[in-house]
Amino acid sequence: MKIKKILEQDKVTLSFEVFPPKKKDSIETVTAAAEKIAALKPDFMSITYGAAGTTAGFTAEIAESLKNDTGTIVLPHLTCIASTREHVDNMLKLYQEKNIENIMVLRGDMPKDGVICRDFPHASDLIGYIKQKTD
Repeated sequence: MKIKKILEQDKVTLSFEVFPPKKKDSIETVTAAAEKIAALKPDFMSITYGAAGTTAGFTAEIAESLKNDTGTIVLPHLTCIASTREHVDNMLKLYQEKNIENIMVLRGDMPKDGVICRDFPHASDLIGYIKQKTD
């Protein structure tokens, strides 16, 4: 279900946000905690992207696990500040392969090294690009 449909309903909604781990060996712990939170039956759960997309793969992995194992509607993040078109294309493909139909598009945090990508100067640019590629 699209998040837009949930928010259009005339009711209070409940959502939680999950932060992926920085290291692969902690992903099981975070996923287990997220599944316990999902037991509270939120309307959806968002999964952050990590600084400059450093945990992008973990975001997709946790989103897929929550969706498949708990039936929770997921809202993984995708940021533009350090994303190239190639990276966005890869993330869109990954999200589509995992049957994820919602994405929260954000500018994102400034990378620690201060290097930003100019492919998408604003989140609105990334939104336009995504809309050209998918619904």
